[in-house]
Amino acid sequence: MKTNFLATISLVGIALFCVNQAQSQPPPPSVSTGRTTEQATRPQASGGGHGQVWVNTELGIYHREGSPFYGTTAKGKYMTEQEAIQAGYKRAPKMR
Repeated sequence: MKTNFLATISLVGIALFCVNQAQSQPPPPSVSTGRTTEQATRPQASGGGHGQVWVNTELGIYHREGSPFYGTTAKGKYMTEQEAIQAGYKRAPKMR
């Protein structure tokens, strides 16, 4: 009888410990797919400058110097605007 009581108390203790650990875990960080978050958290890639555009190779568009996405998208590269056009990239739509 005493052994069953100790086993039960041990199981309850372990269960309470596990529940407490699960509740104390911080929530996972929220992931935003918005462009403004990407631009705000990613530093500008080195290179670029006058006469260069930033080609977003994932979307197939390019950004001119002065755009908030110039040099900041996850995948891209600098090239001249003429090279970007010849490679089939389109100019990014103007932002409001």
